[in-house]
Parts: sequence; C-alpha cells; structure tokens
Amino acid sequence: MRRADAVRLLAAAGTVAGVRTAAFAQGLVPIRVGNVGVSDAGAESLYAQATGVFKKYGLAAEVTGVSGGGAVIAAIVGGSLDIGFANVVSLAQAREHDIPVVALVDGAIYPGSHPDTLLVKARGSALRTGADLAGKTVGVATLNGSLQTCASAWIDKNGGDARTVHFVEAAFGEMAAALKAGRLDAAMISEPALSRDLVDVDVLGDPFFAVGPRWTIGVWVTSKAWAAAHPDVARQFVRAMIETAHWANAHHAETAQLLAGPSHIDIATFAQMTRSTYGDALTAAMLQPQIDAAFKYGGLKQPFDAHAIVADAQPYWAGIR
Repeated sequence: MRRADAVRLLAAAGTVAGVRTAAFAQGLVPIRVGNVGVSDAGAESLYAQATGVFKKYGLAAEVTGVSGGGAVIAAIVGGSLDIGFANVVSLAQAREHDIPVVALVDGAIYPGSHPDTLLVKARGSALRTGADLAGKTVGVATLNGSLQTCASAWIDKNGGDARTVHFVEAAFGEMAAALKAGRLDAAMISEPALSRDLVDVDVLGDPFFAVGPRWTIGVWVTSKAWAAAHPDVARQFVRAMIETAHWANAHHAETAQLLAGPSHIDIATFAQMTRSTYGDALTAAMLQPQIDAAFKYGGLKQPFDAHAIVADAQPYWAGIR
C-alpha cells in the first residue's frame, strides 16, 4: 500500500486517540477494540482499520485508546470493550484472580534484538554493572510493572541484587533530565523518548534480553464469555491480526505515517527510533518468560503455566493453521 493511500484510509476511518469510529459499514460485524493509547506496541488495531484488513475479514472495528493493559482488561470485563491489547503480566494477573479473560493472538514481541526500551544512565556516569546499582535510584514508568521486572532481571544477571535498588515512578519524557540532575541514577526509557534522549544518556544494558532471548510483550485479549458467544468473529480477528503483523513489520514508513498524527510523534523521530515487532502466533514458549519473571519479582503470587492460556485460545485458531 502506498503511504498516501494508508493515510487517506486512516482519515476516512476517523481514528484518533480516544475517539470512536463514527459508523459501521453495512454487512460487517461491529467489534469494540481497545489499543493502549497510540503507542507503537498496541497500534496494530489502528493499522488493521486504516488499511482495510478488518473490513477484509468482515469486521467493523470501533477503536478506542485506553491507558494501559489493566484498564483494557477492566473495560473488557465491564462490557465496554470486546477485545483489547494488554501486556502478558496483566493477563496472568487477571487469570490469577479468576477473572475470565482469554488471549487470542500475539501483539508486540521482543524479537531478541533491537529493543524499544533500554536501561540507561546519565552521560559519563561511572555505572557499569548491576552491582554498581546497589542503593541507587532507578526510574520506571510504573512501579512493580513489567519494565521494573525487566530491570530487576538485568540487575540480578549482571552481578547485582535488585532488592537493594530503589525504584521510583517517572514519566519517560522526564527521565533524561532527572538523570542529568542526579535525581535518578538509571532509568528504563522506552521509545520514542529513548531515541530523543540518546544524545544525553549512555546505555547500561538491554533488560528485555535478561528476561529471555525472545518473548511476547503483549497479547490481544477478550472475555471468555464473548469469545464463546462469537467464535467465528474471534477467529476472524485472529486472522486480521496475523495479516496486519506481517504487513506492519515490513512497512515501517507507512505505519509511521499512520501513527504520526494521533501520537504527535514527528516522522523524523519515527525514522530513527526502534519500531515495535509484532507476532503472528500464540505459544507458551513465548508467553512463559515474562510470566516467570513476574512471579520471581513479585508481580504474581503463584507460578503460572502459560500452556493454560494457549489451550483456552485453541478454539479460535481452528482452521487457521
């Protein structure tokens, strides 16, 4: 698809952050989809709508921006969304509390290289290893969230003890200044702030790799009741996400054009930032690393076998592969 055509389709769909599509096309099945704000990681639903993939599979998507994975799951359980994007830990936490949600298909994945989040320090800082962070202050976007879990894994695997580190909550856009001023010793910074701030910070390491060489960051989820009542629609959504993942992974210029307006990120920043990679499957091997790390660092109270998530999804993969 040409860039101009993709932009035109997005405008025609009426998709902006937090604004719902105006009307459903006749003959299409309406679904309410929640993506995480206008982040690159959760943007597949925007791409599927803008490029006509949802329509191809008989779906008229009403796409709404939501603040995070926990809020997405709450909206699904509350009935205001049908399907949404959530990180794997939020899904496992919901299952731990017997909240009836089911994963359908991978969203963003960590492919083993080119992470879109890194642990950084102030330019010129003497910090080198996990041991150097003992007693230090490390900024994360959400306390006890997935990025803190990743940072903890990196610290422990690089000679340190994450229990000795003081984690504090900070906005990505404010982390570089806090590092420079000495209010933070290190920080987990994600794109697009990461690319913007690389002139002012040095990289300590890739905490995603400390969790595992390749794993699923987020998944598209729904309630068990909705999926059971709409199995054919769920399967069509899975097909739409698989096709969109393949397209988006190969068309960064076009996806940058689609996301630039709603996200308020300029095209020049997209050109230099590390873009999200999207998965096209749902396997226990990809889900388990983040779940195990969450249990180790207190995000989950009990061990959790990802095979249970995959087993619940099998009816919605019937005939796809």
